[in-house]
Amino acid sequence: MIYVDDVGYNDLACYSAKDPAIQTPNIDRMAEEGVRFTDWQSASSVCAPSRASLLTGRYPNRCGLPTVPNAIAHFGDNYQQNIGLQQSELTIPEILKPLGYSTAMYGKSHLGWDSKFYPLRHGFDEYYGSLGNFPIGGTHPVHEGDEVVKDSVRFQDIHLELTERTIEFMKKNHEKDKPFFIYLAHYLAHGPWDPNQQFTTEAEWEIYENQPIRGHLRDGGDKIYPALIRELDWHVGEVLKAIKDLEIDENTLVFFISDNGPWLPAGSAWPLKGSKYNTFEGGHRVPSIARWPGVIPPGQVSDAICSTMDIFPTIAHLSGSELPDDRKIDGLDITQILKGERLKTGHDILYYYNGITLEAVRKGNWKLHLPRTPESKVFWSRSNLGGFQRLDKPVLFDLGAEIGEQTDLADKYPEVVQRLLSHAQKAREELGDWNTIGKDQKRLLNYTGNINNPTRVIGVNPHLKDIENK
Repeated sequence: MIYVDDVGYNDLACYSAKDPAIQTPNIDRMAEEGVRFTDWQSASSVCAPSRASLLTGRYPNRCGLPTVPNAIAHFGDNYQQNIGLQQSELTIPEILKPLGYSTAMYGKSHLGWDSKFYPLRHGFDEYYGSLGNFPIGGTHPVHEGDEVVKDSVRFQDIHLELTERTIEFMKKNHEKDKPFFIYLAHYLAHGPWDPNQQFTTEAEWEIYENQPIRGHLRDGGDKIYPALIRELDWHVGEVLKAIKDLEIDENTLVFFISDNGPWLPAGSAWPLKGSKYNTFEGGHRVPSIARWPGVIPPGQVSDAICSTMDIFPTIAHLSGSELPDDRKIDGLDITQILKGERLKTGHDILYYYNGITLEAVRKGNWKLHLPRTPESKVFWSRSNLGGFQRLDKPVLFDLGAEIGEQTDLADKYPEVVQRLLSHAQKAREELGDWNTIGKDQKRLLNYTGNINNPTRVIGVNPHLKDIENK
C-alpha cells in the first residue's frame, strides 16, 4: 500500500495533469499495467481520518478518529492523551498476522501522539518514520518502533530511507518465503515542499532558495510542487523495480492512493471543485491505481464508485482472512472490479464527513450538500478552503452531468433532495453529527472538549487569502 499525501486528482500525468512540469512515468506505467480509478473516494479530506479509515475499513466517526491528532496547540494536553486510533479497532495488519504475514509501516503515521496510538499497537511488526508532518524550514523526530532514534530529520532526507527500508523488508521476507504487507505512507507531496535538488530544474531550485516562508506555507510552493511529484514518482519506480527484480510481480498486489485532495495553492484537483479541508469532490476524489500482473488486466480505467475503506475487506478476501462479525465494516470487497469482472461497486450511498460534521450525501451521481453554519463546521474548514461556510438550504449537484459542482438542481429535483435528506438522517442516527451522537459513533476515550470548537484559535495563514479553485 503506497499511500501518498495531499496529491490531487490532477497531479499525475496519467490523470491528465495540466501542468507540463508534472512528469510521472513510473506511476503512469503502473496505471498502464493495471487499473486506474476515476471515482475513488477518500473517507475524509484531511490526513488522519483518511488513514484510520484505510486501516479499519470504517468511517472516521465509527472508528474513532474523525479529527487530526496534531491539534494540541488548539486544544491542550487532554486532546493529545485521548485522540488517536484506539487499540479496540481492528486493522489490516491485525487480520493478516494470524495468516503468517510480516507487517511493516514506513512513513507518516498520524494515528495519534500518545504512545498507546503508535503503529506497533496496531499490528505492525516494524515502524520507521515521523509520526506527523514536517515543519517548513525545520526538522522532526523520527521513530524506530516506539522509540525516537533521530531527534531532527529534514523532510528532504526521510524519503529515501522509507524506500530503502521498504525494499529491504521485501527482500528479507522473500528470502524467508514469508508473505508480507507493507504500508508505505509517504510524506510527499505534503508541505513543507522542500525538494531535493536532483529532482528540480534550475528555475525551480532558484525559486525554492529565494522564496520566504510565511506562516505554515512557503511562497512559490505551487511552482516547486511539480519537483516533489517527480521525486515521488522516482521512489514509486524504485519499489516497483525491486518487486520485479525479486520476481514476485505476479504474487504482489500494489495500491497507489492519495489520502485526500491537494493543499492549495500547491497541486490541483481540476476539473473538480474544492481541495483538502472541504467536502467538494476535490477534497475527497483522489488518484487511485492498482497493479497485479496476471490478476488485474492491464490498461483498465474504472469509473466505479470505490472508497479507500474498500481496501480492508478486499485484502481480507484476497488473503483468506475472515471479516469480523462484531463490528460494522463500511468498505466493500472490490476484487471483481480489480479483475475487470464487474464494472460497478455496491457503494450506492456515501457520506461526506468533515470532522464529526455530516456535510454531504451522495447516491449514484446525485450529491447533496447539507445546510450548515460556521458554528457547525470543524475548525480546519473555517476558511475559504473549507467549502460552503453557510448554507440555509440543501444544494444538489448531478456529478454525472457536471463534475465541477456548479449548478444547483435542488429546486428542479425536490424528490431527489428529500430522498438524500432521508439518507442523511440515517447517517446522523448511526454515525452522528456536530450536534448529535450516533448510536455507532465511537467515543473519543476520555476527551472532554468539542473537536469542532478549539479553546485557542490560531490565525489564518496569509496564503489562504483569495485562493481560487484550481
